[in-house]
Amino acid sequence: MIRRLHVPLLKPEDVIPHLAKQELHWKAGYSAQELAVAWASSPNEFPEVVRKVLATAPEYADAEMVDGFFEREVELGSSGRNSQTDLMVVAGLRDELGIIAVEGKVEESFADLVSNWNTSPGKQRRLELLCASLGIPLAAVGSVRYQLLHRAASAIYEAKRYRARHALMLVHSFSPTHRWFEDFAAFSCAMGQALQTPGVCSPPKVCDGVSLRLGWVADVCRVA
Repeated sequence: MIRRLHVPLLKPEDVIPHLAKQELHWKAGYSAQELAVAWASSPNEFPEVVRKVLATAPEYADAEMVDGFFEREVELGSSGRNSQTDLMVVAGLRDELGIIAVEGKVEESFADLVSNWNTSPGKQRRLELLCASLGIPLAAVGSVRYQLLHRAASAIYEAKRYRARHALMLVHSFSPTHRWFEDFAAFSCAMGQALQTPGVCSPPKVCDGVSLRLGWVADVCRVA
């Protein structure tokens, strides 16, 4: 069962109780703290670096923040753990809503390659469902990082829950070297939405009835 309560973010530290390992994940120079500080610095508004990336996709160019949920759990329709998105944003897109699933990164990876992660029938079933939602062949994901698959699918599933037609899976990176962008670019290619450089949104792709884009925000650390 997923809690649907919205806990206000009055200060960045309010995120700590919702982190998987709480204080262990709350460290200077790590994504949880950097993401909370970056978004809390402009309450009810998109950070400027995020706004610039949104401007590269017509439907998000004038987006307004309606709501935001740190550490948002999303059910994936199969047995196993829910996907826990760092920040799930409900955005106003002119006369409709859109969903932006934000994944924060500093130097952390996107977890295991699918070829290493897929070790049981249950995982195989989950993978089949994720690939079906994303419109990507099973044969194309062996060298893709598993976290990218379920984060992108989470954006789609939340969009469907809100009856929204648009979703965006956005990496907010604080790495000065854009570390792991190559893995993200490989995922975008497997999705048929090739993204060659940071700082922009990909072309849209209709997945399970939702128009999905991918994007990468290149930012700097504020804490460390």
